Amino acid sequence: MTSNELIGYLAGILLALSFLPQVIVTWRTKQADDLSMGMLSLNLSSAILYEIYAWQLGLIPVVIMNGIFCLLVLAVLIMKLLFAPKKASPTTPNRSPKPSSL
Repeated sequence: MTSNELIGYLAGILLALSFLPQVIVTWRTKQADDLSMGMLSLNLSSAILYEIYAWQLGLIPVVIMNGIFCLLVLAVLIMKLLFAPKKASPTTPNRSPKPSSL
């Protein structure tokens, strides 16, 4: 393993570790309301594009470690959707028929 590859793996490990606590907290609390859907979407989009870029250049350490990051972001995004508070369905008032006037 070259020093360049080692730096790539180390950077990828640190990137994945930086997002891992959010995955764990979201799973434990089953709550992700405070996470921005925009931030998660941008993180996932940039990670996917970076994955394509690294694949095209043959940067295997980046492909592997960024792939792990993609999975972590995707996991939080899915949990945000799954754990979203259920919206109450509108209830219709209980209307009983009016008694007829005689």
